[in-house]
Amino acid sequence: MTEKEQSLNQTADSPQPNEDNFGDHSKPLRADAKQNREQILKAAQKIFAEKGLSIPISEIANQAGVGIGTIYRHFPTKEALFEAVNISYKQRLTSEAKSLMNHVDPGKAFFDLFSRVLDEGFTNRAWKDAFKSGALISETANSDVLQDFQSAIANLLTRAQQAKAVREDIDVQDLSTLLFSLLLALEQQGSASDIDRFHRLVSIAIDGLRCKDAFNKLK
Repeated sequence: MTEKEQSLNQTADSPQPNEDNFGDHSKPLRADAKQNREQILKAAQKIFAEKGLSIPISEIANQAGVGIGTIYRHFPTKEALFEAVNISYKQRLTSEAKSLMNHVDPGKAFFDLFSRVLDEGFTNRAWKDAFKSGALISETANSDVLQDFQSAIANLLTRAQQAKAVREDIDVQDLSTLLFSLLLALEQQGSASDIDRFHRLVSIAIDGLRCKDAFNKLK
């Protein structure tokens, strides 16, 4: 954090005249404050994905069209902002998983979502930075969001298993381990820009997840 940002951070932490205390989430945000927060999250998601976690807060503020102090009133640290982006991402995936529960092909629904998560993890620079530091696999502050996310994925997995599209001896924890291990291995081995190798490994992972009968039908 630059000296200027530190100064603005300290200013943002002090109550300002005629302003709501945005850190107090016990009260609903004003309409303008809510709009600012949404703009910040949208900008942060885009810039984090493109440039990683080392990006200065000032660039996110410029992208969002707000001042640095406004960001710090909503998110006291860059880590808190990334955590909020991560929570928003989990909520989006949860909604997608729930919307796929009535898909006519449970196996396709499951593998499409699994592949999309891997694709986004492979192209998202912030995720790669988080993999290295372990930030992405730490316990989220919002346990309800995490539990809802895991439950939605588990339901999608169970439905695919009942349709004999996915092997029965795996669970959500196995999926999480497989996903993180694959992306982390690619990053550590310097293969993070090798899209062909990535797609080949994803194909291998998906084949390993398929039910034996379903896999034989594909041959």
